[in-house]
Amino acid sequence: MKSTSAALAAHLAGPVTTLATCWRISRIDGKEFFFTDHDRDLSFEGNVYKASSGYSRTAIANDAGLSVDNLDVEGVFDSASITEEELRAGLFDQAEVRIFLVNWADPAMGALRMRRGWFGEVVLTEQGIFRTELRGMTQALQQRIGELYSPECRADLGDHRCKVPVNPPEIARSTAYLVGDVVRVRTTGTPVSFALPIVNSSFDADGLGDGSSFTPTGWTKVSGDWDVHDAGNGGLSPAVGSFYLEGGSSASGELAQSIDLVASGLDPLQIDGDAYRLDASVSRANSFPDDLGRVVIEALDGSSNLLSTLIDTGFEVILPEDSWVQRGVSQAQLPVGTRFLRFRLLHQLAAGSQSNAAFDAVVATITDTTASIPTSADFENRVYRCVTAGTTAAQQPSFDTTVGAQTADGGAVFEAEEAWSRSGIVTAVTDRAVFNATLDEPRATDGWFAGGVLTWETGANAGRSIEVKGWTQGSGRIELFLPLGYAMEPGDAFRVHPGCDKRLDTCIDRFANVLNFRGEPYVPGQDAMMSYPDAR
Repeated sequence: MKSTSAALAAHLAGPVTTLATCWRISRIDGKEFFFTDHDRDLSFEGNVYKASSGYSRTAIANDAGLSVDNLDVEGVFDSASITEEELRAGLFDQAEVRIFLVNWADPAMGALRMRRGWFGEVVLTEQGIFRTELRGMTQALQQRIGELYSPECRADLGDHRCKVPVNPPEIARSTAYLVGDVVRVRTTGTPVSFALPIVNSSFDADGLGDGSSFTPTGWTKVSGDWDVHDAGNGGLSPAVGSFYLEGGSSASGELAQSIDLVASGLDPLQIDGDAYRLDASVSRANSFPDDLGRVVIEALDGSSNLLSTLIDTGFEVILPEDSWVQRGVSQAQLPVGTRFLRFRLLHQLAAGSQSNAAFDAVVATITDTTASIPTSADFENRVYRCVTAGTTAAQQPSFDTTVGAQTADGGAVFEAEEAWSRSGIVTAVTDRAVFNATLDEPRATDGWFAGGVLTWETGANAGRSIEVKGWTQGSGRIELFLPLGYAMEPGDAFRVHPGCDKRLDTCIDRFANVLNFRGEPYVPGQDAMMSYPDAR
């Protein structure tokens, strides 16, 4: 049974209604879109729902099973809202959608919530129309939980279980590294991105803590109680590190931290000249599906006055429980006069005596748009493994790119290795799925990159990743499993890493990674299970 306000319920029970359907899209990068099927724009809860970007939907039907519910949404591309380029680039994949009814004659009556879900398969038509299914909350329960014994590895190449450094992070200045850590080092070009110094961003500084007098290091307690848990005394495994933040026993609470952008190295003239873009996020989860959490990121002036709210998630429950999701902004423009960035974390108790709204991994990165965007060629097909633990220097030394050579960077020492991701340049194009390229990979043989992933770094398809079907070493011919959305051109740059067929022999011979192999190749199969003693 759906709940709504008494006023709207009375209106729905009347002989004549003035209803409009609204839908709100929240992309995983934090950008939001608001639409309505009304003939005029509607203002509701501080947001303007656009009528100019029309859409239509099928009737909403619920299924007792766990399959995708019967609801499709379609609309026309609008350069001011959903563009074909963004949709093809996958920016709307897994976007959250909320659909509800309002009384357009009196929006203050509130909303009748119809459906919450996520975008599923998106289809583009030649007429410029997009169509997508809306996957409901129960559809996630259809997924397999747990794992099965298998002779093939269950990890994906380069993930946290496989640990092959397919695309390791770029080395950071004045940062501690441990033996075995792998990084990339830019040996050409100019660095364009750097992390802002958020204090106690993963809430690991204090260990376990709770109670009305507890405040995590680096944060200002505006109100309420807050706790720091680990996997042992909380209901979650941390998103990063060993601890995470959770609301306390108070009815509500707020923590805040402001970052001084100028003290962090940003040029005020470049801020005001629109030279920077911000990527910022906070990991959110719920250990139980009860209490509400909220993330707010704000731009402040030099006197800490609010200039702009970059994201405000509102109070929400993250489902399914025990799963971390990111809430934040991507490539956000900083308003003129911005001097501080403020993170606000809020919880609201809805049931029980302890809030289960959790927060972790507060991060913020600035990109200088006036500098050159790095490609794989800037890293010269090398990665560097830490062989002596220590902290990197404030200024980057000159790294020796010779395989096996060691370079001291502050107190840390790194050794150069061949990178798994290799840079390439298109030389000839057959069609949108077949082309020839130059690649420098001394270990490669025919089929080396088959099953690997290719990511475009320049050209019309920049930012898109696609799986490789075949590779011919002699001619440099690459065949993709699917045709690209846009035609490639000679000179387009990309990076590509080899494929993994998940077999034990491949793990040993190609990647020397058998200690992280996640399969059971020696478990007896069905033939052994069903065999019986020979009667002879």
